[in-house]
Amino acid sequence: MSTSFLVASSRLRFHPGSFPFAFPIRPEAVRFRTRMERAFLLRIPGEKGAGPPGRSEPTPTSSKKDRGGVDPTETSFERHFLGGAMAMASGLVASFLPRPCRFRDRRGVLVEAKKKKKKGEEPTEVEGTDETSNRSQAEEENPDETQVEQVVSPRRLTQDEIVAVKRQLRVHGSAPPAPKPPPPPPDWAFPMLASLTVGASLAYVGYKFFENRMPDVQKKLKEKSWRQESTGRLNEIMNELRSMQTADVQARNLGDEGCSYVVEALAFNDVCTAVDLSSNGIGSMGIVALIEALKHNDVLNSINLNQNAGGDEGAVAIAEFLSTNYTIGSINLSSNGIGDDGAKALADMLKKNSTLAVLELNNNVIDYDGCVAIAEALVENSTLTTLNMSGNYAGGLGANVLAKALERNAGIVELRLSGNDLGNEGTKALADALQVHQGNLTSLDLGNNSIGLEGAEAIASYVEKCSSLTSLNLYMNDLGDEGCKLIVKALKANKTVTTLDLGGNNIGPGGMAAIADLLKENDTIVTLELGYNPAGPEGSKALAEALKFHGKVETLKMGWCKVGVEGAVPLADMLRYNNTIATLDLRGNNMGDDGARAFAQSLKVVNEALNNLDLGYNEIRDEGAFALAQALKANAEGAVSLLSLSSNYITKLGAVALTEAVDIVHELGSGRDTTIVF
Repeated sequence: MSTSFLVASSRLRFHPGSFPFAFPIRPEAVRFRTRMERAFLLRIPGEKGAGPPGRSEPTPTSSKKDRGGVDPTETSFERHFLGGAMAMASGLVASFLPRPCRFRDRRGVLVEAKKKKKKGEEPTEVEGTDETSNRSQAEEENPDETQVEQVVSPRRLTQDEIVAVKRQLRVHGSAPPAPKPPPPPPDWAFPMLASLTVGASLAYVGYKFFENRMPDVQKKLKEKSWRQESTGRLNEIMNELRSMQTADVQARNLGDEGCSYVVEALAFNDVCTAVDLSSNGIGSMGIVALIEALKHNDVLNSINLNQNAGGDEGAVAIAEFLSTNYTIGSINLSSNGIGDDGAKALADMLKKNSTLAVLELNNNVIDYDGCVAIAEALVENSTLTTLNMSGNYAGGLGANVLAKALERNAGIVELRLSGNDLGNEGTKALADALQVHQGNLTSLDLGNNSIGLEGAEAIASYVEKCSSLTSLNLYMNDLGDEGCKLIVKALKANKTVTTLDLGGNNIGPGGMAAIADLLKENDTIVTLELGYNPAGPEGSKALAEALKFHGKVETLKMGWCKVGVEGAVPLADMLRYNNTIATLDLRGNNMGDDGARAFAQSLKVVNEALNNLDLGYNEIRDEGAFALAQALKANAEGAVSLLSLSSNYITKLGAVALTEAVDIVHELGSGRDTTIVF
């Protein structure tokens, strides 16, 4: 420890003006610092006889390395700063020391002593007049019993200061009296404290008890609230089922219990002909309750149970009911988890039922065995007109079985078997069977069945000869340009097909050119789906040239066909001359602002046919939005009813311009409403 640090600490005076912080100084701190000064034998410059014994007074030329000296280069700030730090450390250490006894002498001077006493003896009181005389007198009288330490001030008082203190005591009187001891607590304090303690304990025990029981109580309250709310909703649904002719209760989250509660209203309804219970999570129990209610209903004709959880048990219950029912004409059991067992029960029902015309079993798990059972039923049943089995697992073998049954069936008019992995073999079997089918098939859906060129050839052969087919769906197969050309060749001979879906068949510019040639000759196709094909700008140009002055197409869908800006310009120009297209879908063709400006120029021309234009997913920004907004303002009377610009890069500026255009169209277009989605 350096000498300067000790000197600085020895010069500190313990009064509020010299202490840098508002920290209370206890007498122990003073005593602790005094002992430290004694231990290190501090010397204070300027005082004679200071310093450790045996050392001489340092000369002014002494360096900092000389012990007992002070560095002359040390600043006053350092000395005071180090002194303050030393004082703070002393106070902190002393605050943890045990507090000694405190008492005052006859003059009122505070004296503190630590006493060591033997058993049965009283401590000795020490006066604070003279430290040396008091200590020697106490040691002589009681050398082994009591040890007294007096508080030592930072420095000793001079004789003049002692005289001044005595004079001040004579002026102001004697020392202040000792503080009175606190009064004893009243008699009622302890009973009140005990009662408060007992009350707090009981409150804590009660709190813990209710805290453990609170979840159960809250759960019961919530259940009661939910029960009341559910009862009110169910009563509303029952009122609908009692009075409405067509009851729409889809997606109400009824479940088995809710369904069992509300279907009782159908037993007393004599006007309701159709009920929609789809998407309600109804299982076999709810279906059984529905059947019990329908036994007393003689007017209901259509039931929709799509997207429920009936399973095979529900299918068996419905099959038993429909075997003796003569009013239900349409039932939808799609997405109910029905397997082969349920299909077999429904097949047995078809052999007995003579009124059911529509049976929908889409998106179930019917495999080959179920297909065999339904095929056997189709041979005997002549009243079923629509069979929907899309999204099952018929496969090529199931297709062969159904094909043989269709050869002998005369009632099926609509056949939907998309998503059954039929392949080319199953498709060829079905196409060959349909050529000898005794009925008049109007709708054929074979989409998503991995049909290639061989299957396309078989379908083309059937379409060319069929005179009743109005809808042909070959969506998401693999026809390619060559398969497309075969279908187009067949459609040139067929004059009945109005809806053609060739989307997702990898048809390029060559196939699009063939379709364009077809449209120049065919006047029956109204809806044309060509989305998800790599038509490119060349294929788009070919279709645009054909649709300018030919064809009767009202709905054209070319989403995600890689049209680009080069293909968008001729399609936009086509709208100036075409007077039949009402819906044009060009989503996802990367036409950007340039393509949007091209369509804006066409929208300025009056087109009474176009109502719906979809330009979503085309990377259109604010500039394209501004151009479209100006076009709508310029042609308020002939503005489209719906303009979709969703999933583009239009900011708030473009949105404001489009919103303003909608308001102007409403004002100037004689009340015409335009909806813009962005």
